[in-house]
Amino acid sequence: MFDKAAKLSVSSRFRRKVTAFRTDEGGAIAIFVLMIFVMMLLVGGIAVDVMRAEMRRVTYQQTFDRAVLAAANVSLPPDQTPITVGQSWYNVAGLDDEFMVDYGTPTFTGTSTASSREAKAVGQVRSYNHFMHMLDVPYFTMPVKSAAQQGVSKIEVMMALDITGSMNEASGSTTKIAALKQAASNFLTILKYSKDAGGNYTVPKDPNNLISIGMVPYSSSVNIPANLRSQFTVSHLSSWDGMANQGVPKTNCFEIPESTYGTMALSRTSAIPMQAVAHTQGSAPGVGTITLPGATNTNGANGGIVNLGYTAAVEPQINNGSYTCHHGDNPSTGADEWASNLLAMPTTNIAALKTQINSFRPRGTTSIAAGMRWATALIDESARPIYDNIVPEPAMAGRPAANNDNDTRKIIVLMTDGTHVSSKFVRDAYKSGPSPIWRGTDGRMAIEFNDSGIGLTGGTRPGINPTGTTPPGPVNSCSGWSLANRVVDGVTVKRNFFVPHLKANAVRRTTDPNRPEGNGNTGGDVAGACDPRAWIAPTGGAPQWPGSGVVRRLDWSEVWRYATVDWVIEQLFMRSNVTGATNYNTVYNTMVGDWMNGTANMDALLAQNCTAAKNAGVEIFGIVLGDDVTPGPIQNCSSPGTGYFYWVKNADDLNAAFEQIAVLISELRLTQ
Repeated sequence: MFDKAAKLSVSSRFRRKVTAFRTDEGGAIAIFVLMIFVMMLLVGGIAVDVMRAEMRRVTYQQTFDRAVLAAANVSLPPDQTPITVGQSWYNVAGLDDEFMVDYGTPTFTGTSTASSREAKAVGQVRSYNHFMHMLDVPYFTMPVKSAAQQGVSKIEVMMALDITGSMNEASGSTTKIAALKQAASNFLTILKYSKDAGGNYTVPKDPNNLISIGMVPYSSSVNIPANLRSQFTVSHLSSWDGMANQGVPKTNCFEIPESTYGTMALSRTSAIPMQAVAHTQGSAPGVGTITLPGATNTNGANGGIVNLGYTAAVEPQINNGSYTCHHGDNPSTGADEWASNLLAMPTTNIAALKTQINSFRPRGTTSIAAGMRWATALIDESARPIYDNIVPEPAMAGRPAANNDNDTRKIIVLMTDGTHVSSKFVRDAYKSGPSPIWRGTDGRMAIEFNDSGIGLTGGTRPGINPTGTTPPGPVNSCSGWSLANRVVDGVTVKRNFFVPHLKANAVRRTTDPNRPEGNGNTGGDVAGACDPRAWIAPTGGAPQWPGSGVVRRLDWSEVWRYATVDWVIEQLFMRSNVTGATNYNTVYNTMVGDWMNGTANMDALLAQNCTAAKNAGVEIFGIVLGDDVTPGPIQNCSSPGTGYFYWVKNADDLNAAFEQIAVLISELRLTQ
């Protein structure tokens, strides 16, 4: 017989069951899987419901966008209001309520003026959920709105237009300048007018004068109006008729410092050098072409009289292409077209601009950087005091707008038919200030020399042994006359002499240097170009030139009024054989230099200025005319993106480029 086992205690049995449960690997996970499946179904359902709702919202949004774009088109007739057009577009879209989707009835609003249209649409779409109703979210309600407008509150445009001599060339079926006149004029029309029912631009679209346009015609330089010049601090301002700081009438060009091209603003307090109005073309003479003056040599080539021709009684002909700075008058016509190539300050009145465009007269070489520099300076916010002072139009008050003004578009249209061409300019030392050159009222000119030293701006002397003397005279002499100081009426004066002076070919020396020429002469005849006593007053005063009337010393700026640089070098300096000036090129290069240091530097300056403008928010549209032009400088200057750069291969297509730019400036676009 076996003994009955003793019962385990309750606590022991519990521990045994827990241990067995813990180590048991049998069973199933169906319940857990079912729970995970339900959770995945809910998460996927949320994604499906959200996706369906977004699809319905996008459909509604796209319908709104199309409707407001159509309603904001400024070319629509006034009786088709933004509200009626927008509602009509929505109605024909066929966006009826669908199963599980409700499209709310939209509300269209809008305004219309002659210069702009704006349309807005507001509505909502309700998408019923397939799954999320289990989470007590039966539907999504999403607001939808859209807005569009054509035209902006303000547009500021500066056109920098090429009027260089090459614009006279034929291109396509016309000339470049004729094409530019038409294209630029049409550009202004499109900015200011909308098309009528016949497709013509006759309907004013800017009754509030919100669009302003300025113009910078450029060639070798930019001629600005005198009232604009007065807004800046300048140096080397020309004299005129003996009056200092008068400026050359109708002609004002700046040599804007290269250091400023990295900015748009142009300082009104730092002195800017004026450009000399001078005919700078040089042509080194051949041997023997300099003829000494004689009794019968009275023309410009030999006798000290120069006549460049005049467009008016007191005004020189300064429109030759060799002038770096010139006005636009055509001396072959009776009209006065001097202002045709003048910078035009921004205005809301395009009639005057069209008149000026139609009178463009091409000349000179190409300084694109100079034209762009003025365009950026006058569209920059810093120019507002200038506008306040010299632009009287009430509509121009407060312009130019701040560069970061969201309600104003600032635009520069830069057009050229070529690449940079370096031009010549007169160096500072020969722009203004007393010259050694004198002029009589009869037009005779002479250069004065003395024994005070060597230098092209005065105090010069021949420094050679004169020929034809027996024996040869000393180095510092003039036709055998000593340049030592002399005594006149008890007063010691310097021995001055003048070249040329139209003296006789041969005169008799005197043994007394204090006596007048030919008076008490005991020596032989002396041939030469200078005379220490001719035209010198006996009292030692101002020169007295018999038959020449009043004689006065010219300011350097006045020298260039009456004579070319070439003539001055050949007929005054070289004729006298001034020490250090016997070589034509030496004198020429001393007086004349390359403005802006050549074409490569001009390209770099243009790039700097364009970058500064784009960084300030200015949009730049570039146009290159011609199939033989390197487009790089203008293309790099233009704003990035489509529609900002145009390469027009012939002039027949120039109008299309300007028209496209005008349309893009006031393009239709969504604003919300």
